[in-house]
Amino acid sequence: MTAWLLLFGLTAAAPAPADVYDRVAEVSEQARAEWNAPGMSVAVALDDEIVWSQGFGLADVENDVPARADTVYRIASISKPIAATAVLQLVEAGKVDLDDHIIEYVPSFPNRDLGLTLRHLMSHTSGIRHYRGDEFDLKEHFDSLEDAFAIFEDDPLLFTPGTQYSYSTYAYNLLAGVVEKASGLTFEAYLKENVWGPAGMTETRLEHQGEIVPRRSRQYVKAGSRSVRNAPFADLSVKWAGGGMISTVGDLARFAIALDEGKLLKRDTLETMYTPMTLADGSGTDYGLGWDVRVDDEGRRWIAHGGGATGGSTYILRLPERGLTVSICANVQDAGDRRALAMEIAEIVLGE
Repeated sequence: MTAWLLLFGLTAAAPAPADVYDRVAEVSEQARAEWNAPGMSVAVALDDEIVWSQGFGLADVENDVPARADTVYRIASISKPIAATAVLQLVEAGKVDLDDHIIEYVPSFPNRDLGLTLRHLMSHTSGIRHYRGDEFDLKEHFDSLEDAFAIFEDDPLLFTPGTQYSYSTYAYNLLAGVVEKASGLTFEAYLKENVWGPAGMTETRLEHQGEIVPRRSRQYVKAGSRSVRNAPFADLSVKWAGGGMISTVGDLARFAIALDEGKLLKRDTLETMYTPMTLADGSGTDYGLGWDVRVDDEGRRWIAHGGGATGGSTYILRLPERGLTVSICANVQDAGDRRALAMEIAEIVLGE
């Protein structure tokens, strides 16, 4: 039986904390070893309090530096719900409408006659393409958002916006331009002031090459069944809103807690964020505005997002009704099934 199916039978009663977190540590270390990940960190929040966090393995193999609970990793596409939160704050402030056309905020983007809106961008129904060729590991630095947009802005849309679902980090990158135009701040300055700051995410930032970041993990790629190599160099300025942030598992848990507690968005806005997109033909998707959304057989709504970066793999799983969050960061590319691990940890914490 899969971890997902096991979750369907969970109750609110949890075993003794010592038993819970010893078991969580055990399954986390087992997963790290099975994934051939040099290092990994995991955090758990329950009732919107961080109740446990721990590092496993090595953050830096060459220098024998242990991974810690506060090790800093590339969080990859978990950057997307953070960027989506910023846009939705501007919606609440009346500065942005989800059904506005993108060119109202990013005039340099070609004028599509297909009604490409912010809602399409946030729900992966825009038709803007994803990575192509070696763009995932792009080494070029971009001094402005407009320069980064040039990689994809002239490519035709894959389909009429709103008619299909197709995951696109580039679509999310346009949201950084929306935030800057609507707020008058740089994307990074806006996040510091309005998202990371209020949520207490003191270790979260955009990744700037050359910047000294305390406790930052090295990144690795697999080289055979049991060995790794240093990951290739990649400059994340091409995808800051879609996958260019770095953080800790504790900060990711704090982000979830801040959402649950209404520190970042109003309850009605969260409902909009957690509502999966309906396509033009009436069919549904599993993606809302920045989050993957699944409902189990008991009617519980699980909110999640995964991420894969050059030299990193991440996952965040949430059950807002219980204030439950599981955040996982590993310093190897293409790690194993992070969703299954997060589900198993949730199963342990909630109790069968």
